[in-house]
Amino acid sequence: MLASVALAKLALHLVLSGRYGYWIDELYFLACGDHLAWGYVDLPPLVAAVAKGSRLLLGDSLLAIRFLSAVPGALLVFLAGRIAWELGGSRFAQIAAAVAVAVLIAPVYLALQGVLTMNAFEPLFWMTCTWIAIRMVRREDPRFWLPFGLVAGVGFLNKYSIAFFVIALGVGLLLTAQRRLLFTRWLPAGALLALLVAFPNLLWQIDHGWPTVELLRNAKLYQHQPVTPLEFVWGQIQIVHPLTFPLWVAYSRVSTAARRGLPPRAVCSRHGSGP
Repeated sequence: MLASVALAKLALHLVLSGRYGYWIDELYFLACGDHLAWGYVDLPPLVAAVAKGSRLLLGDSLLAIRFLSAVPGALLVFLAGRIAWELGGSRFAQIAAAVAVAVLIAPVYLALQGVLTMNAFEPLFWMTCTWIAIRMVRREDPRFWLPFGLVAGVGFLNKYSIAFFVIALGVGLLLTAQRRLLFTRWLPAGALLALLVAFPNLLWQIDHGWPTVELLRNAKLYQHQPVTPLEFVWGQIQIVHPLTFPLWVAYSRVSTAARRGLPPRAVCSRHGSGP
């Protein structure tokens, strides 16, 4: 059933991808693909490589250049359901999670994966790291730091913001009993793997005088508008759509019960349905 929801989202992208013209950033990414490098002033190299690969394999049509952005959208839907299963969710919970990131509730993901952009791939890297971290915690197996490092390294080549996720996860683990997963030989091994994957881009940044740092500094001074913490939180709620609020409440209820020693599946059966 999860595969059906994911394929439906992919099909929707494929049907609609040629019905509107080029987005200006797509033309820029295509131009970067014609001049492949290990980095650019305002972005890491992955999206340029994707642009070049899609044109070589599929051609120059709108459908061709947007196909490889649509695939992560379908995988994101499937992975959302798998995370719900990993956390003990019933089939209903899995489908609800998949639909929540598909079309009907959080259309921001439909927009992101409808065009060629590094933002089409970023949620998949974050969610894959989340899935790996959940499996690591539930199985108490620090060897999962190796695939985590690999995915985080590739995610870094897509967009540098994945560093915020990695730091937040580390702080979260440090504040819980799961901190023991941090103090094993597998964490530095995973970090080294991530560094090896990202190393060519880091070398490019060093060789060119850290141009992305300068770009971000100028953007902070002349482009970005400051927001309060409350405005930031409200913006996140708008992005994923307020209709997802019942899912937040349901998961909070299950998490509270789980901390009292009741398994998630038992909570679901006690309350009828839901994650």
